[in-house]
Order: sequence, then C-alpha cells, then structure tokens
Amino acid sequence: MLSCGDTVFDDIKDLQPDLILMDVMLAGMDGREICKSIKENHLTNLLPVILISGTHDLAESLLLPGGPNDFVAKPFDIDHLLARVEKQLVAC
Repeated sequence: MLSCGDTVFDDIKDLQPDLILMDVMLAGMDGREICKSIKENHLTNLLPVILISGTHDLAESLLLPGGPNDFVAKPFDIDHLLARVEKQLVAC
C-alpha cells in the first residue's frame, strides 16, 4: 500500500507493486496528478494505474498523455473491480 503522493516513487521502489489502484480524491492531493507523474517517469511509466472516482468521469483521461490505464466509477461491484485489475495484470 502506498502511503502518500509525496513519497510515491520511494514507495514504488520499495514495494515494487504490479499495479496501482488509487482514488482520485486523496487528502490534500489529486490522484490524477500522481498518476500523471507515474506515467511520465521513465522508470514507472509501464506500471498499470487504475483510478477510482465517485465524482469524476475519467473516460476521457484514458486517452490523454499521463492518463491511467483504466478507471472504475464509484460505487462499484467488487467483481467489476477485480475484472479490471485482472485485465491490467494480464496485459503487463
């Protein structure tokens, strides 16, 4: 589990996750900006990122540079979320 956006690259280096599942609304931070930083870094740009949001329609962001690999709208069915995660892990 990543602790906060300020240390995201240290956390990725330490934990070596296969995927990042992150809410858009974080305490004092925007998950979209963290995602963009991850996707623009040559060391982490291949790491799949799935953003979750109950307030933002992220469909258009999938096409933008620095956008997530996928998104899930809240509320969501756990089986739907797991299918999205599996799809990204298989694509790696």
